[in-house]
Amino acid sequence: MKNFTKEEIQYNKKLKKSMFEVLIENVDTFYIHCLDHPDLKIGERGLTDVEKKEGIVFVIGPYSYKDLSWDDNYISCEMNFAKWEKVFIPYESIFRFFDKAGHCLIQFLVIEIQEKKETKTSEEEKVIKIDFTKKQKEKL
Repeated sequence: MKNFTKEEIQYNKKLKKSMFEVLIENVDTFYIHCLDHPDLKIGERGLTDVEKKEGIVFVIGPYSYKDLSWDDNYISCEMNFAKWEKVFIPYESIFRFFDKAGHCLIQFLVIEIQEKKETKTSEEEKVIKIDFTKKQKEKL
């Protein structure tokens, strides 16, 4: 996996934000396909196991959301998943935008964040083993 610079990450986010703004201003209904990301939040519901593997598609249309807002890092709104849930979509999670009419499909690079995993060393790994067999053979 490539290590991205801060500038590349900012460019990726800015491009996705700009495309979102164009679509929200010009298209009645469009879709946002997001892949699993630690900052992608869907209220209490969260993501299903299938959505964690394949992603989730959000419908952005006249009646599909309320309290929509966005900034340089997130798109946020409330969406109905059997009940209204607060949704936070980080730009890093956005894989593609496409419109209902099928005229537009924009696919992006998704920058995966590698989580630092703490490695626990077992007691056995801390023990230094010395091989005395070689020295004994030399003495004989």
